[in-house]
Amino acid sequence: MTDRASDEVAPPADPAAAEASRAPDSPSEAAVLEPPPAPPGPDVAGLTHPVGVAGRSVALAFGLGAALVAWIQLTFQAKWVARFVIENDVASDARMLLLKSMGVGGAIAAAAAVAAIVWVRRRGGDARAVERWLWLCSPLVLLPAVPILFRWRAWKDRHAQLLPAVLVTALVFELFFHRALVEAPERARAAWRWLGARLRWRVLRHAPLVTVLLGSAGYGALTGFYTVRWHHKLQTHMFDLGINTHLLFASLHGKHMWSTLVFPKEPEKYLANHAKFGQYLLAPIFAVFPRAEVLLIAQCVMLGLGAIPLFLFARRRLPPWVAALVALGWLCWYPMHAANFYEVNYITMAGSLVLATVWAADAGRWIWFGILFFWTLVFREDMPIGLAIVGTVFWLSGRRPKLGLFMAVVSTLWFGFLRFHWMEEAGDWWFPSMYKGLWPPGETGFRSVLKTLLSNPYFVLDKIWERDKAWYLMHLLVPVAFLPARRWWAWAAFVPGTILTLLATDYRPLTMFTFQYVMHWAPYLFLATVLVLAALARDQGQARMRAGAAALVLATAATTYNLGVFPQRTETFKGGYFPIGFEYTEEERTRYRQLRELIALLPADASVAATENSGPHLVSRLYAFTMRNGPQTADWIVASSRELGLEKTRPTLKEAVSSGRFGVVERRGDFALFRRGHDTAGNAQLIADWKL
Repeated sequence: MTDRASDEVAPPADPAAAEASRAPDSPSEAAVLEPPPAPPGPDVAGLTHPVGVAGRSVALAFGLGAALVAWIQLTFQAKWVARFVIENDVASDARMLLLKSMGVGGAIAAAAAVAAIVWVRRRGGDARAVERWLWLCSPLVLLPAVPILFRWRAWKDRHAQLLPAVLVTALVFELFFHRALVEAPERARAAWRWLGARLRWRVLRHAPLVTVLLGSAGYGALTGFYTVRWHHKLQTHMFDLGINTHLLFASLHGKHMWSTLVFPKEPEKYLANHAKFGQYLLAPIFAVFPRAEVLLIAQCVMLGLGAIPLFLFARRRLPPWVAALVALGWLCWYPMHAANFYEVNYITMAGSLVLATVWAADAGRWIWFGILFFWTLVFREDMPIGLAIVGTVFWLSGRRPKLGLFMAVVSTLWFGFLRFHWMEEAGDWWFPSMYKGLWPPGETGFRSVLKTLLSNPYFVLDKIWERDKAWYLMHLLVPVAFLPARRWWAWAAFVPGTILTLLATDYRPLTMFTFQYVMHWAPYLFLATVLVLAALARDQGQARMRAGAAALVLATAATTYNLGVFPQRTETFKGGYFPIGFEYTEEERTRYRQLRELIALLPADASVAATENSGPHLVSRLYAFTMRNGPQTADWIVASSRELGLEKTRPTLKEAVSSGRFGVVERRGDFALFRRGHDTAGNAQLIADWKL
């Protein structure tokens, strides 16, 4: 996504920066610590009146003094803050102490402001100088929000209260931050220039890029470690990790888009479900290490790498450090963390490819563009929708119009052929029913959804405008301070996600922020964030852009602290439906070892059916089945008594064992290994122990 006007970079402040700015991908040294913008033009009539200056100064000073006292109390003394935020419940004396101390602190600060004004006036100075210093400090008025927003127990399971609080705080902070930059006194500007002049520019010029690279590597390492641990805790599932691991193994053995897990009787029908050609990008690594851990780590690494093309795209439009902040915002976006920990999904991995494709197209890196565009296009069947929107924006904005037209046409044609011909030829699947609320009477399928979209948009709008979907959008947009929504042309970023998630009427995970479908939004929202920040700089000045970036930082920090992966809190972090655990207990180590010992008894080419959480550890074989569908033609079964909760799993296992078709070969802890035709001497005891 791009915008023609947003391609223009604000004129550099000095000749050195002008020279450096000629290289679009090279940050200028001066831009690393660029001095704040010059003071605004002449005041509007009345703003310099002594009474007005004194009134604003006293008000600002009072607010700063009261805020400082409140911050001290809420941070260091108040053990009642969580209860106070949740229920407004605090002892009367504590509440009065807070109010009185805030009043005293504000009064002292206001008196100090009056004294400063009198002192300046007696020396023949301008009282506006006092007001400017107070405006410079004005963002500190929001200090009390810090111990409130960054106290996770106060917001646990209270997203509907947290998100509006973060959004309002971030927007107010943006206003104060902008005013602080605009009103900064000349002495503050001089001090900033003095600091910049004495720093070693050659060391700092690459610091933003290095920061992003370190953040990218750190994200991949941290999430890779914990997703593999989650897998070893036996918390991953046949759907989806087991399916994607088995698909990749089968493809390496000549069975393409072939899954006995999803279609046990017609495995070649999998293309009717999904077209995951992106698996072939991972095939070389998986061929060496054919285990589910490879996919888990690959997903984490790819998400971390997404920060790099996003930074390179942003750096062409924004100062390097602002571009770095946007890229770090990608790494801290908590809906992406949740998607990352929900199994392995090609939607999740594809987000970084979209960012890389847009960067290559925007920068004119044609070889990279060709490679990236191809892989993004074929990665999964729904990726062409986003690429078609990106191409349309390039085309209509006049930024790479020929390339944009090419992207839009190729993506649309490929999607039409793949979705409405190739996949439909492969067979039927239940996915179209997710949109059945949009089917005209007597019709079914995706074509009927398209008819409703084109013929009855107001009916469609009624299906989109629902309470749960509105909160879903809040989860997506609050961490980026609603920046993508601030320019009408940036709403193009909402189109892919709207089509692929908001239109759904009968599948709840599509509009839950803890599932992989948020990645239909992520790359486009962050690209739009870059363009909107650039537009703010162009239309309203660098100070306005920096204030928007400050709001982004605050909103991202507050939301990722409460809902993201980095604090590693099981109480607040979810992937899919499940709270994610970070500890690895001795019991869990023992269970994993027991499972691996049973798997070691299986022949390499054995056909195996398994229960839900054990399955992903043994599906690297051609014939693997899930016990929710029964053993099918499997010769072996691996099951756990803890994994019989699914509605169909317990009866299918009971039938297989009680009928005598399978006999118990080995038991380890809560696990058991069964073989078709084996001696059934141990079956009765297992049936009694497992209460089958």
